[in-house]
Formats: sequence, structure tokens, C-alpha cells
Amino acid sequence: MQINTTIAGIPIGDSYPVRLMGIINLSPESFYEGSVFLKKEEIITKVREMVDQRCDFIDVGGRSTAPNVKPISIDTEKERVLPVLKALLDEISVPISVDTQYTAVAEEALKLGCHILNDVSGLKTDPKMIELLKEYDCPIIIMATHKVPGDCLTVNEIIQALRITIALLNKNNIDSTKIIIDPGIGKWVSTKLSQYNLKIIDQLQSLRALGKPILVGISRKSFIGDILQKPDPADRLIGSLAATAIAIYNGAHIIRTHDVGTTYDIVKISESLRRALSRKE
Repeated sequence: MQINTTIAGIPIGDSYPVRLMGIINLSPESFYEGSVFLKKEEIITKVREMVDQRCDFIDVGGRSTAPNVKPISIDTEKERVLPVLKALLDEISVPISVDTQYTAVAEEALKLGCHILNDVSGLKTDPKMIELLKEYDCPIIIMATHKVPGDCLTVNEIIQALRITIALLNKNNIDSTKIIIDPGIGKWVSTKLSQYNLKIIDQLQSLRALGKPILVGISRKSFIGDILQKPDPADRLIGSLAATAIAIYNGAHIIRTHDVGTTYDIVKISESLRRALSRKE
């Protein structure tokens, strides 16, 4: 079964290059200080740099989902995200995704012209997101979640959680060609040890059974630090690139990353190897 679709005008899937999604992080509480941008001019400069480095999407978020981070209010999230989205939508042409779990934030973002919703809770935090998707008919990235973001430990749990969310979307007549799936790699919950994330990357091909493009976010996450004994995310670039290369080889269609330029080279080599071996078989 071939997996191919078009998201916000960008062809994605088995027949197309692996796409890059650059992360713009507006949350000072983030686990990776080097990824946080707070000044509008600084953000626009960074996004232009990512576009020059050939990223296909920009993902903007203002709420940290790292374990043990104190939650912020929806109003605070709006104050962080909406002015930046407006500035970016006026300045750049690549599709922009808003990383939020809340309808109140998502609706304002879509009104501004945002192209994609990225809900790490898989629509569990705010079920009203379904009505918003109906109204705006926009693409949605859903992360595998049972109750809280990233709480699925095994590939079987991931597939089960994603099946439930996809079924809910289908029941509500949401366009199935606009769904992207995310297995939720990372230490989202304290029980998700490094071994679980390694198995998810190894078994990524299993997610093809869902028939949706696969987005993977590995960039500088704590399980990379655990393996390399590097607690500072600033030291995890090479480890992130190594894991990303394997994820691409195992079928990832979109890579969400802080480091677009260096990841681009990894993408080209990994996807070329994957395609060459597929032809050989």
C-alpha cells in the first residue's frame, strides 16, 4: 500500500521526498533553551533561515509539554503564539502549523490563516477541536495518546490509540487525506524509558498499517541524552541526527526538528538509501 497525500499544497508520502518541519518554540519553560525565541525580529530571522535551508513547514508552539513543567493559561499561550503567527504569515510563504491542544488557541490561529493543527494530545485534551476541524477543513497532526500526550509506550499501544482517534475523525466526516500521525517519541511520561523510544523507531514501519503519513520528532529529546549521558540538550545534535536517519530509513515521511540545515543532509542520504534498497528488492 502506497501512502501519499497533499498537505497545505505540499505532496507528502512514499512517492515524494521526506519533508522537514522546522520548530519555532515560544515557551521559556522548554527543555531546550537554545530552541526558544522570544523577540519577533529574532523569530522572523530564524524562520527565514529555516526556509533558506529548505524546510517545508514551520511549526509554532507556545506551551511546553515537558514532564513536570508548570502549565500555563490559555490566555498566556495566545499572547505568546498569535502575534508571532500573524507576523510569520505576513512574511513567509511556507505552510505554518500551530502546536496546541486547545480550541481557543487553534481557532484564533486558523482565523489568522494558519494552515495546519498539531495536537499532541490526539484530541484528548479538548474534544471541541473536532468542530473546529469541521469548520476549517484543515490538516491535523495527531499524536498517539491514551489520556495524556505521549503516554503510549509500545507500538501496539500507539497503533491502538491512533486507530481510535482516526475512527473519531472519520465518524465526524473529517477528510481522511488530511490526517498525519505522530507516534510520540520522547519521554512524555516518567514511565517511558529510552528502550521504548528505541523500539518505536525500530518498528516504525508497523504504523504504515494506518495508511497515513508518519511524522517523527526526535530532535534533542531526553532519551538521546540518557543514552549518550548528555544531560544538556545542546550536546545532543549528533545523537538526534543518528536516530533521525534510522527513522527515515524505517519510513518516516516528515521530520520535525530544531536543526533544519544539518537535518536536511541526513534526510537526503537516508531517503536515498531507503529508495535504492526498495528498488533492489
